[in-house]
Amino acid sequence: MSDPRQHEKYEQYEGGSPQAERLVFAELAERIVRVQRVNQDKGRLSGPERAFHAKASLGVDNARLRFHPDLPLGLREGYAQPGAEYRALVRLSNASGIPRPDAVPDLRGIAVSVLVSDDERHDLLMTNAPVSHAANAREFVDFAEVMAGAGSTAAIAWRLLVRLPRVVGRPTAARMRRTLNQTVARKVASLAEERYWSRAPILWGDAGPVRYQLRPGPSGPPAARPDRVARADPGYLRAELARRLRARDVVFELCLQRFADETRTPVEDASAEWPETVSPPVAVGLLTIPRQDIDSTEALATARRVEQLSFTPWRTTETFRPLGNLNRSREAVYGASSARRLGQE
Repeated sequence: MSDPRQHEKYEQYEGGSPQAERLVFAELAERIVRVQRVNQDKGRLSGPERAFHAKASLGVDNARLRFHPDLPLGLREGYAQPGAEYRALVRLSNASGIPRPDAVPDLRGIAVSVLVSDDERHDLLMTNAPVSHAANAREFVDFAEVMAGAGSTAAIAWRLLVRLPRVVGRPTAARMRRTLNQTVARKVASLAEERYWSRAPILWGDAGPVRYQLRPGPSGPPAARPDRVARADPGYLRAELARRLRARDVVFELCLQRFADETRTPVEDASAEWPETVSPPVAVGLLTIPRQDIDSTEALATARRVEQLSFTPWRTTETFRPLGNLNRSREAVYGASSARRLGQE
């Protein structure tokens, strides 16, 4: 059985203790709620949206996660057992807190909620960048405040170049821009062909910290590079998914990168990559979104139900506890954001 306090040997708390860090996170949560309000006002939204990943391209509740029969012995923890299969909810989205046309540069994300039983659920959250632009929660919230309400490409560029350095300093701002440019500047043809990373680690029982990722499986021929006509559709990524899913399943392979040491695979710094030469991804399972018509009346009703849900890496068990400053902050920050969106303040 896993040691319930195992996480403590990997983590370093801001302020020197969990209690001190929780005070910091409470203040950051209040700031994120203010970001929500700005996005709602500037985006002329009818109500509060998610602070991030406001626009969904897909929401389904009939996906399946199946662990490989030859799952390595050292990675068999909790619900992760050879051949085990579970129903999963999947939400694919753009990262901005304001719904914008898909052609506007943005990160893309996937949220997977693995339904193990009525009492056990595991939320896996990823974006299509291997590292976060923010090393920790403070940087993440600073960046969110700078970008709050930015709707156009020109406004985004001005804030990144002018406002961000004033808030976080030039070296940090330059690092953030480099990280984002590596992904955001690339034109995405299909969300089914993107690779998604957790960026921050979680505990994987006695195996210790891991970062997880989804890489595209065999989901048919590659999508055509979107031309001007296609990208003129503000929802072209959803339209591409709809065409693809009418023809075939969409499959991703779940992979884990294992902790090596604090220097090469840091737990607290979410802006640092875990090099695959140091920690090669180990394939542990398949996530399958089955062939279906996501434009049907039933599918649209399901998507609306998925939109009413919240996703957080803290919806899990102690065996799979989130690790690192950025992940620890999400318990308070996501909670406050979800409470406002769902009218639970």
